[in-house]
Amino acid sequence: MGSSIQLPAYGHRLQVRLQKGDLYRLFTSLEDAKHEEAILRQLGPLRETFASFLGHERELDPPDNAALARYFDACSDPEQGSQELLEILRLLSPGNGHIGRNQVNFLADHLRTRVEHFLQSKQQDLSLLHTHDHVFGSGGDFCKTIHASTAAAIVAAPLVKICKTGTTNVTSYHGSAQAMETFGYRHPHLSIPTLNQELDSNGFTFIPLSALNFPYSQALKEAREALWHEAMKQLTQRCNVGDPNWQETLRTTPLTLDIFKIVSPNAQVLRPAHHSTGVCSLAMLPYVLSLYLHLESEGIIVHCYDGIDELSNASSVSDPQQPINLLIQVTRDEVIFEECSPEDIGLTRAQLADIREEVDLAATQSDIWHILSGEEQGPRRDFIVANAALLLVANQGIIPPQDNLHIQLREAIARINAVIDSHQVADNFTQLLNAHQQQYTQQQKQL
Repeated sequence: MGSSIQLPAYGHRLQVRLQKGDLYRLFTSLEDAKHEEAILRQLGPLRETFASFLGHERELDPPDNAALARYFDACSDPEQGSQELLEILRLLSPGNGHIGRNQVNFLADHLRTRVEHFLQSKQQDLSLLHTHDHVFGSGGDFCKTIHASTAAAIVAAPLVKICKTGTTNVTSYHGSAQAMETFGYRHPHLSIPTLNQELDSNGFTFIPLSALNFPYSQALKEAREALWHEAMKQLTQRCNVGDPNWQETLRTTPLTLDIFKIVSPNAQVLRPAHHSTGVCSLAMLPYVLSLYLHLESEGIIVHCYDGIDELSNASSVSDPQQPINLLIQVTRDEVIFEECSPEDIGLTRAQLADIREEVDLAATQSDIWHILSGEEQGPRRDFIVANAALLLVANQGIIPPQDNLHIQLREAIARINAVIDSHQVADNFTQLLNAHQQQYTQQQKQL
């Protein structure tokens, strides 16, 4: 299907395949200048991002692991105030001279252990969870966009089993956990058999991170929101969102990174077969990629140069030859870097305002239903469809492999549009919600 489509001239795009071992050596052999230069040369427009990361790694003065664990666990302490937690977030910010790749990896392992112990205390055996793929947007878009990762997982569910995890809002108007509750989907308690039943019957299940004992107190939420507003102030002092210099401003403005945008989405505590995530800042990328290598993960990382942690069809840049998205696919042996534009994957380039998040949660729910049912055409549907297609490509077993990721995405987009227009998506999600509501009612009677 994809090969029959006339592709636009691909132009000067980053397209490079690196062996995992070579990339791991880049991260760990910090004194091997010859190898470093060879890899950085291949990374083209990402050279500066990775060179800066490696420079930070060489100059690290890290705390010991016991102190790291104390700082991280303090974020779960209900006695901590938002101002105290804001200072802890600064201490735990990757690239601050103290927190680097090894510290990020340690905190991911620490969180995985915490969740495993928590589930054991609830008599839930994680090893019994059925094989699934996972998606989690890191959040914190610098252009507030509609919820793509949750809707994309629902749309892709007829084709691939997806476990979606999410939270209440931190910097968006509302989070995926709130959106799912508005749909009538909620778990009074975590049940691996219930999750398996939903995965097997409908290809989709959702777990709020609160059900996994993640650190998400109101005070921590306020502290993280304050950190995001500081970043936005730094950016908008130099350039307004969406102005012609917006992408360059995002690339060149040093920001304090939120450790919870890196560790929490990518610790992959439920051990998925494939993991898809996004980063809203390029500076986050080396740390997230290091987690994929550390955890031996497979999947996709995506970044839109307009500061969006999703695959975007909208941009501040109107030139159709200009790539706006960065895709990184991590396979068993390789890491593939590729840039693409909306036109490369068969979509019409839109404006950022066309995919803006709704303030009203009920309006968001209505918009998503119109997309799921096939009633809506246009930029918002394209945005959701593109990110659902990304999940098919990340799975590596649904779309035939091609030399280029953008060709695979074209075929995946056609598959996704077909399942929407055939009403499979709406029927599947309606069936899931009905079954879930019956299960929820029964559980409530037993409590």
